Amino acid sequence: MTNVSPNDNLPFLTMKEVMALTGYSRTHIYRREAAGTFPRRVKLGPNSIRFLKIDVWAWVKSRPYADPSSEDEDDDGEGSP
Repeated sequence: MTNVSPNDNLPFLTMKEVMALTGYSRTHIYRREAAGTFPRRVKLGPNSIRFLKIDVWAWVKSRPYADPSSEDEDDDGEGSP
């Protein structure tokens, strides 16, 4: 996770922050964005591109997750006797 910064109240995330939040590489984020399965970047200026924080968080919350309480710790893939 990224460190707290003075920009925490801004509505934008940098690529590094998005990478830390999602665990995705820069290339994977670009590929998903091009496929339409990830929020699009916003151009703020000639050399400044960011992601809208609200869009990225909505995407994160929409993702399925594994419920650790439903997994069997002793599961070896062989099935139960």
